[in-house]
Amino acid sequence: MKKTIFKLLILINCFLLASCAATYKPINPPSINYGAHDLQDGIELSYQYDVLRGKGDNKYANKEYKKNIKVVAVRITNFTDTTINIGRDLVFYSGGNQIFLLEPTAIKNSIKQHTPAYLPFLLLTFLNLTVTHNTPTSTSTEVYPIGLFIGPTVTAGNMAVANSANNKLLNELIDYNIFNKELKKGETTYGIIGFKEIGYNPLSVRLKK
Repeated sequence: MKKTIFKLLILINCFLLASCAATYKPINPPSINYGAHDLQDGIELSYQYDVLRGKGDNKYANKEYKKNIKVVAVRITNFTDTTINIGRDLVFYSGGNQIFLLEPTAIKNSIKQHTPAYLPFLLLTFLNLTVTHNTPTSTSTEVYPIGLFIGPTVTAGNMAVANSANNKLLNELIDYNIFNKELKKGETTYGIIGFKEIGYNPLSVRLKK
């Protein structure tokens, strides 16, 4: 009986590990080792693609790929002689094409984990463990409704983890939203931007003419 229960628990555990909700590991733009740089009109842009996957946030990175959205960590330094407003004074380019930055909520809604997707775990509620006891004179069967505990617990746990991760993602996107940020002469700021894009073209920023 103990061997049977052990094997069943191993199978359940493998299933849950393959399909469970993921926590969110912060991008933390100041900690990024930026490998790409561009200097235009006195504004230096350093950037890094694939920061979600680089941090191990694979569920979000997979959604990013499917939705053709790029989430990019950036560092911007103002080498001009005046204060600039990033949203008002700068234009972002991917290759030679202008790109438009998405709001934090729009990024989060595009790549979030959908909590209702974990409702099928409730089907585990109907899981029973049947154990047969054989003796020289009789055979008896016992049924243990282990799903009554596993189903609701796993469902609620995954939904809570996914919801918490989505909120942490949104909070970091808001904290590092640079759209309307004022940048003084010689000042550097870090941010996370998101935009619709298929490829990995070089990024740049230019002053609006």
